[in-house]
Amino acid sequence: MSDRISTPWSVCLTMTVLRPVVRHAAAQEVSLLMSDENQIATAPSSPTATSHRRGLRWKPAFLILLLCAGGIISSSVLVADRTSLVINIYRCVGLTFVALLGWWCFASRASLRTKLLGLIGVLAVIGGVVSASVRRLEFTGDMVPRFHWRWEPSAEERTAEWLQQNAPAATVASASEDTQFQITADDWPRYCGFAGARLVSEPKPDFDWDSIPPQEVWRHPVGEAWSSFAIVGSRLFTQEQRGPQECVTCYDADTGVELWRHEDSARFDTAMGGIGPRATPTVADDALFALGATGILNCLNPVTGESIWQRNILDDASARMLDWAMSGSPLLFENLVLVDAGGQQDKAVIAYDRASGAIVWAAGKHIAGYAAPRIEQISGKAQLLIFHGEGLQGRDPHSGEELWNYPFVNMYHINVAQPIRFDNRIFLSNGYDGGCVLIDPTAIENGVPQEVWPMNRNLKLKFNEAVSRNGYIYGLDDGILSCLEASTGERIWKGGRYRYGQVLLWDNVLIVQAEAGYVAAVAAEPDGYREISRFAALSNRQDGLIVKAWNVPVVNRGRLYIRDAYEMACFDLR
Repeated sequence: MSDRISTPWSVCLTMTVLRPVVRHAAAQEVSLLMSDENQIATAPSSPTATSHRRGLRWKPAFLILLLCAGGIISSSVLVADRTSLVINIYRCVGLTFVALLGWWCFASRASLRTKLLGLIGVLAVIGGVVSASVRRLEFTGDMVPRFHWRWEPSAEERTAEWLQQNAPAATVASASEDTQFQITADDWPRYCGFAGARLVSEPKPDFDWDSIPPQEVWRHPVGEAWSSFAIVGSRLFTQEQRGPQECVTCYDADTGVELWRHEDSARFDTAMGGIGPRATPTVADDALFALGATGILNCLNPVTGESIWQRNILDDASARMLDWAMSGSPLLFENLVLVDAGGQQDKAVIAYDRASGAIVWAAGKHIAGYAAPRIEQISGKAQLLIFHGEGLQGRDPHSGEELWNYPFVNMYHINVAQPIRFDNRIFLSNGYDGGCVLIDPTAIENGVPQEVWPMNRNLKLKFNEAVSRNGYIYGLDDGILSCLEASTGERIWKGGRYRYGQVLLWDNVLIVQAEAGYVAAVAAEPDGYREISRFAALSNRQDGLIVKAWNVPVVNRGRLYIRDAYEMACFDLR
C-alpha cells in the first residue's frame, strides 16, 4: 500500500487496467446495436420491450453486496483474531469492488456512454476527495486505517517547529563534559532492561493511581520512531526520525533536555509500519551501539555522541531490508556485537568486533526476524538465540556454529516477540494467525528441539512481548491481556482490552501500556484478571494527534519513561 495518495497516478493506473474492459464493452454495445437493427427490420417496434432491455439490471449488484456482507459476518464468527478479521474485511471489500466493476461493465445493461461516464465520475470523486482531504494514511496495531487530514498540521511539522526552538544546533556534546560513565545494576542499558527480560527490580510504590496519579516530570515532542529507551545514570538514549535524518539522541533523563544527537541521511517510511528507526540503543561503559531502520549500525561515544565506527548490516550480509525495517536491537557478548541481518549468503547472523567494527564471524541463511538476539544459558552453556522469520535457532556465540533450529512460521514470516526461557525450555509465540509452543533444546532429533507441548492458539504475541512470573506467562493475546501456564500451555484467564501496547513486570504487578497511551497496573496473579488502577500518561493529548503507543516503556529509579511516535514523557511513580 502506498504511503501517499496520488490521484493522477491512481486514475491512470485504473484506466490502464480498464482499457480492455472498455473495449470489450464497446464491442458488446456494437453487437447489441446490430442486433437491434435486425430486430427492427423483422419485427414491429415494442416500446415496452425496448424500455425493459434498456433499464439497468440492479439485482446482480445487490447480490454482490449481500455476499460481501455475508463474508464479513462469517469472518467475524470464524476468524480467531482481530488482525485476521480486518485482513479478511479488506479482501471482501476488494473482491466486492472487482465484482461490482465487472457487473457495471458486462451485466448492468447500461449504455457504453453511461458506463464510461460512471467509471470516470466515481474515480474522479474518490480521487478528488481523498487527494483534497487526506494528508497521510496510517494503521493501528490491528491494521485499521487512520487518516491524517490536510487541514491539520502534521506531526512532523509540529515536532520540527518545537525542535527548531528547543534542540541544540550542535550534533555532539562538548568534549569538556564529565566523562565518567559506568553501567551499574541500577541502570536500564539495553532493550527491555538490564537482563532484557522487561523486569523492574527496584522497590515498588503504591499503585493507587486513581487517587494519586503519578506526577509528570517533563513532556515534549520527539521525532517519529518505534525505539524504546536505554538509561544509564542521568542519560537517556533513544532513536528518532527528524525529516531526512535518522538520529541517535541523548537526553538528560531528569529534565528531558537534549544533550547530543548523531545524524545519518536515512529514512524509512511506510503507511503500515510508520516512520523512523525501530531498534533501541545498547549501551556499554565505553560505547553505544544503535541499529537504524535501513541497516546502519553505529558505534558512538555515549558521552559525546561522536562516531567510533559504522557499518551497514544489510550490505555486509548481501540481504534485503525487511518490509517493516530492521528492528532487532544489537546484542553485546564479550568483545562482540551480534545482529540478525538475514539473507541467503551464509551471513544472516553477523558478529562484529566491538572495538573496530570488523566482522569476526558470519553464518546462516534465513529471513531476518524483528526480535533482538539474546544470550541464554542452556544446560549451563551460553547459547545465542536468533528468532528469525522462519523460526528459532540456537548458535554458539563464539563461533556462530548452529546448534539447533526450530521451524516456527506464520503467514507473513514475521516473528517479533522475544523468546522466554524456563530452565532449559523456551517459550515461543507469534501473531498473524499464529500461536505459541514450548520447546526443549536439550532434547534434539535431527537438529530440531522437541516440543514439551504442541503449538496452540492460547497466546498470540504479535509485536507485544510477554513476561513470566512463578511459572506463568502474562502477555497481550491479540490485544487482550492473558495468563498462560508455562508447563502445560493452558490458558488460565483472559481480560482487559489494551490492544497492541506493551507489558513490564514489577514484582507481582504488571505495568501495562495500552496502545491508546494510558498505563494500567494489573495484578500478576493466576487467580484471575484484576486491574488495580490506571492513569492517562500519553492518552490525554490535546493536539488532536492519534496516540499509538507501540514503543516499550521503561521504569528506572522510580520514574516511568514513555513515548509513542510523536511525544515522550517522564512520570514520577514514587
